[in-house]
Amino acid sequence: MNTLEFEMPLNRMSKSQQKIADFIAKSPERIPFYTEEDIAAKAGVSIATVSRFWKSIGYDNLKSFKKYLQETQHSTPARKMQHVLEQTEREVLGRMMTSAVVNLEETTKRISRRAFDQAVEALNEAQRIYVHGPGSTSCLTDLLRFRLNRIGMEVRIMAQSGHELLETLVHAGPKDVVLFFGFVRKSPEATVILDQATESGYKTILVTDLLVSDMINESDIVLQVDRGEADAFHSLVAPLSVVESLSVSLAGQRGEAAMEKLKQLHAMRRNYSSLLPK
Repeated sequence: MNTLEFEMPLNRMSKSQQKIADFIAKSPERIPFYTEEDIAAKAGVSIATVSRFWKSIGYDNLKSFKKYLQETQHSTPARKMQHVLEQTEREVLGRMMTSAVVNLEETTKRISRRAFDQAVEALNEAQRIYVHGPGSTSCLTDLLRFRLNRIGMEVRIMAQSGHELLETLVHAGPKDVVLFFGFVRKSPEATVILDQATESGYKTILVTDLLVSDMINESDIVLQVDRGEADAFHSLVAPLSVVESLSVSLAGQRGEAAMEKLKQLHAMRRNYSSLLPK
């Protein structure tokens, strides 16, 4: 991944500055075509905040930052994808498949192998695994529970919001892991999960497409994925692939114990095939 150089450390930026930095880090190839008004609108901050931002990261103004981008940025999967969409009128299926490939290629560059290995180790050693996925990511929590339950691992899905989330979280302790999906922003639920980790001692694993966020600094393990550009269709292909990769890696880690559970499941299916057909 092409990494942007910011003179000011991210942990010293204000919330508004972090929003701008995250937007720029996600869409550097578009910045040369944007005005400060465009950036302010897309990052959700004031134009004055954008104008002051450049000096805080070591540039005189937007013009000098654009010059830096033009001198340092190279061809990226996102640029290639944009070129394809602009040059051809393909059917939706073809465009979506191409976009999915771009998301996976970018995630392969973005995700830390060390962080992935740490996540596998933490999940494998956990007494219980709690997962939280708001909105559309709830399908990912269902899939993770399905995959891991089959190999004998206990996974509990937390409520998406409200006090019901606390009903599950109150049981998480030092031997447990809380894996949560955090896209777009730091939600109140994510805030509670991270705050309570200090009190309860459980380990946190964050799956996110954010490049700049308090959640990244506060989580024990971070798996960064790509879901598409900030103002484009956001795909779940990459985070789903991470879930599947975690599941396969954990099955391998648990070895014969995991295989024994799968064999037991197969035997039960045969025994009860007449009562519980597919």
